[in-house]
Amino acid sequence: MGSSDKRTTSDTPARQTNVRVEVTNFGPIESGAIDLRPLTVFVGPSNTGKTYFAVLIYALHRILDGFPRLPVMYRSYSYIEWRHLLPSRIQMDPDMQKELRILLEKLEAGDRDLRLSDFPKNVRDGITMLFEHPEWFRNDIEKEIMRCFDVNSVSDLTRWSDSPNGMNVSLVVGEEDRDLWRFPMKISESDVVADGQVEDVVLFPKAGMDAEDAEPVLRVFFPRVLFLLKNIIDREPVSTRELRNPSEELRNLSEEFVDKLLYLISEGSVGQVDTYYLPAARSSIMESHRVIASSLVVRSTRAGLERFPELPTFSGVTADFIQRVILYEERGSNDNPMKKIADQLENEALAGKILTTKPLPGGYPEFVYHPQNTEQNIRLARASSMVSELAPVVLFIRGHVGRGDTLIIEEPEAHLHPAAQTQMAATLARMVRAGVRVVVTTHSDWLLKEIGNLMREGALGEQIGQPSREEDLPSSLRPSEVGIWLFRKDGQASGSTVKEITFDRSEGIEPQDYEEVAEELYNRSADLQNRLEETAGGAGQ
Repeated sequence: MGSSDKRTTSDTPARQTNVRVEVTNFGPIESGAIDLRPLTVFVGPSNTGKTYFAVLIYALHRILDGFPRLPVMYRSYSYIEWRHLLPSRIQMDPDMQKELRILLEKLEAGDRDLRLSDFPKNVRDGITMLFEHPEWFRNDIEKEIMRCFDVNSVSDLTRWSDSPNGMNVSLVVGEEDRDLWRFPMKISESDVVADGQVEDVVLFPKAGMDAEDAEPVLRVFFPRVLFLLKNIIDREPVSTRELRNPSEELRNLSEEFVDKLLYLISEGSVGQVDTYYLPAARSSIMESHRVIASSLVVRSTRAGLERFPELPTFSGVTADFIQRVILYEERGSNDNPMKKIADQLENEALAGKILTTKPLPGGYPEFVYHPQNTEQNIRLARASSMVSELAPVVLFIRGHVGRGDTLIIEEPEAHLHPAAQTQMAATLARMVRAGVRVVVTTHSDWLLKEIGNLMREGALGEQIGQPSREEDLPSSLRPSEVGIWLFRKDGQASGSTVKEITFDRSEGIEPQDYEEVAEELYNRSADLQNRLEETAGGAGQ
């Protein structure tokens, strides 16, 4: 996806679903629930589960094709052989065509919302079958979680293996004040049990396709569904008995109808979205990615495998990061809003540019730093730690992340001067304004203070009815767009818990332990100052 300009047809932020993830007995976390906002921030001491939760969000996003309004999961699991399902559910008989004709009339009338229940039963089954029968892809769930966390078994993530309830993960997706679907998982040492449930989702809002503010993907999706239905309805009836090769010919029919409809509904529900994870220590990975790539090529040969029988493994998030770096390509369009955000970060924090070069066609990219007002290019390995730490952030924003995507960044403040940390906060806000869902883990008080200022700015804009300042890429944040979640271990033996830190217009965002550290430092400073003055006074007598 790196070279294509995704979702650039509108500057309106992508519609994002409400997402709630809840866990118990998960890694270091005893219990916790997170509501994902356009900007979600995890704070708290080390070893309390911030990274665990961030990686879990990444894994769930990949397992379930993002967090769409309707969990079709068509693209991820299209390899399942539909012919095993087709004979009982796809027969283009007159009754089926009649149902489709009624559906077409409802779509064309546009006088009410059309829900999932308005579609024929076999279409509904095709939409929800995989999700509501997760035993079909249980192995995929296990493999993806194991891959992302680099564990031998999903049960390795359970904090208390002797707990009768095992580990529980629950994902609920909704919009406004209603749930759309839920996906709870119970993970024990021997099994992963999931039970998806889809509500009666509105697929086509009343007259929504003609509205100026309709989702761009729906404006494209709606006429395609109409065309598909008309094409199928006008076709001569087909029954299984009339086919010479039922499994193959029914599969072909499926590809023209159910597969296409699933694809269209999938696109209409979520569009083309992806998730990206920038792990901690990314600067070191960036500096060594060419060596890593070369080593992998050597080891992929038979001689290499014989020489290195035991291969060390990366976590899935690190492996995915390396792969995107190795396959990196710049976007083609210069007017892409994400490119503008990357340019601003370079200008404000780096005072230079991150450039990409490829020594040979098909070779691995090399990244260099070009300071402003110079003719010199500096390899990242020789650049400052701030440059090498910010470089992957700039590259991913410019070359990968698009409208509707989710970007997860561990410690975006790493190796940054306090001023650059505040500029990073503005970058996160600009991505939110461009329609990206952003999740970060942080220890930075500077980052939190500036996010608080941006929330005040957004509150001011709401209060006066207009943005508090006008820029090409505004960086204000509405308080409702931000969720700050504190991970904290309360007891000596218990795991950590998670709770939301509410935004206060006067206090901003200040975790309690930050206040405690600040107060302790102030008291120590005051005590030492008093003792210095007393000592100086005594010496002068």
